[in-house]
Amino acid sequence: MTQANVIVLSIREEQAEEFERLRAWRWERAEGKPAYTVAANAVLEEVLRRRPANMRQLVEIRGIGGAFCEKHGESMLAAVRELDERDDDPRFAEFLAKARLFQPEPPLVFGGETVFAVDAASG
Repeated sequence: MTQANVIVLSIREEQAEEFERLRAWRWERAEGKPAYTVAANAVLEEVLRRRPANMRQLVEIRGIGGAFCEKHGESMLAAVRELDERDDDPRFAEFLAKARLFQPEPPLVFGGETVFAVDAASG
């Protein structure tokens, strides 16, 4: 993996699985298009931080506008609600295996937060 293909994310270690769940949501919503056309990684990170509960809160997140809310808003809010529910669905475990989350050994810590490197090609 070259440096050009890596996106560095600054999320807490316990949020790594939740981030992958949002990436899975984004991949499904992309319908074959590049995943970033739905939402950038920075948007997903901010959704994790803020946990919007309604459209008003969702549209306050930088990178989310009216068009996003119209097309993906309800689905995104449902995905956020599901983050707190433990999902033992084997299909999700299979997706995670394919998501190619690259966790350096040992984990990198910067400013008190674990830094994850995600292969940009995986969406």
